[in-house]
Amino acid sequence: MKINLRFNFIKKIAMTLACFLSLSVFAQTNPWELIRHQPATNAFIITESGNMLIADFLLEKNGGIYISNDKGVQWKKTAVADYNYNVFLEGNGYIFAAGEGANIARSSDNGVNWELLSYASAVEDVLGENVPYAICYAITYHNDKLFVGDFSGGGIVYSEDNGETWNKTDIASITFTVNGKEMVENFYNLVSYNGELYAYGVYFVFKYLPDSNSWEVVRNDSNFMAVSAIYQDKLCTGRSVMNDGENIPFIVTFDENGEWGELPRPENTVDNNIRAMFATDEHLFVGMQMTGLYYTDNAGEEWYALNEGIPYYTGTYFTPMKFQSDDEYIYLAAYEPPFATTQNSGIYRLSKKDLPTYDGINDIIESENAIYNGKTLVFSGEIENITICDINGRTLPMEFSGNSVDIENLERGLYIYSAIVDGKKITGKFVK
Repeated sequence: MKINLRFNFIKKIAMTLACFLSLSVFAQTNPWELIRHQPATNAFIITESGNMLIADFLLEKNGGIYISNDKGVQWKKTAVADYNYNVFLEGNGYIFAAGEGANIARSSDNGVNWELLSYASAVEDVLGENVPYAICYAITYHNDKLFVGDFSGGGIVYSEDNGETWNKTDIASITFTVNGKEMVENFYNLVSYNGELYAYGVYFVFKYLPDSNSWEVVRNDSNFMAVSAIYQDKLCTGRSVMNDGENIPFIVTFDENGEWGELPRPENTVDNNIRAMFATDEHLFVGMQMTGLYYTDNAGEEWYALNEGIPYYTGTYFTPMKFQSDDEYIYLAAYEPPFATTQNSGIYRLSKKDLPTYDGINDIIESENAIYNGKTLVFSGEIENITICDINGRTLPMEFSGNSVDIENLERGLYIYSAIVDGKKITGKFVK
């Protein structure tokens, strides 16, 4: 249960450099772009209605929650008391924003207007005068109940009326002894998966037992499993703490059969400090404090670095981070201290069309006007002329016949083409 803080700086620098060199052939041509500067950006969500919501983490607690209903072009500050909200949750027709001091803001109109609720009554007998310092990072719905995991030792509480009133779960089952002192686990993450509710703390992973309203330990090596995503039907979790090493699981997985496993790490990296995790139907994204952003679309067999355009200084990327997505873009909320003058904190986006793919992952990859099957680029009509350029703008000699172009000998990378097909000029790109 000891937190692994050992790491070898020389090895890390060497392996990180090797990783950079091995991935440099896949350079991004379209980097992340900053679409909203917001000091100390913290929580971020895109609601089912399409509204974007962000909350900042200002030391004076005078920031708030901001809303955009036009994909981040314009923003408006909402009228809500600011309690440095850490996480948003959507469910049962509401948006919740969990903050400090046991406060939870709730909106019934997709984040336009808010009312303030509190779970203080359910934790005050444990926290006492420390209720104003309660912090919530973990909130989820499970079996139509709203659960909150307190990070300050208040335990795990739940509401059956969407936050109006609160009840306790058994606190003895999440209490343990460290160095002769009793303490209640601090919770980073709550996940409803495969009909069960799991709570991830600093030290332990628990499963909820509804019949006894208590918790059982399912792992005693959490070591800050703070971020998670359900990817390819598996519950994936990452550790948000410095614990470098090749022998430490990069991403811990849990499947529908109750089996634990892990996903492979990006090649030549030893960074296990994952500060953000997000999954779409096809892709899993991770954000690491030291080595930045990666994604995979084949369960970690291959990873791709996505760091171009993301600020990096003093040896780290900005954290906390949070990913979101819509039909067109992947978004990243990146935190920077409120006293920073570089104005890098805010919302970044990357077009999904610019996400690279790999050989062998999909048998057929559709380009704008052609189909790529790994060896040839096939068009819907007769090719009269075609020009293919690499990412450095160099024109490559290509042989074509009929409606297809032989590209088997091209090196891996991103390519742009301009072709005359059936008398019409068309352009597009593909990744080999």
